[in-house]
Amino acid sequence: MTEPIAPGEAKEQELVRQYILFGILFRAVMVDVEQMRLVPLKLSYLEVLLELSRWAERQHHQLRRHLRQLGCTIVSARREDYAYVVHYRQRGYLREASYIIEVLRAECQELVGAWVRDHHQGEKRA
Repeated sequence: MTEPIAPGEAKEQELVRQYILFGILFRAVMVDVEQMRLVPLKLSYLEVLLELSRWAERQHHQLRRHLRQLGCTIVSARREDYAYVVHYRQRGYLREASYIIEVLRAECQELVGAWVRDHHQGEKRA
């Protein structure tokens, strides 16, 4: 049974979205890494992709821990046609969230851009 989400619980819903987003990102990067291993390139970008994947995976796990502390657990997450459907338990209530795949893909691309900018800024300071 699902109940309407109160304003205070909207933060947890956003954390669930970020959790899903970072999970998709680190798995997508690993798929790309495997594809790169099949195709010889002039230079290897493997270390950059592995570092990006590790960063996304760390974010994913931190969000999961934070959600658990808030009493929220992911029950299931799966792709259905054009959407990614997530069921999660929040304070005893089963909730469902749907995300459009293309939007998630665009948001993952934004995360990659932010990671590159942050990483580049870190090099400038060093």
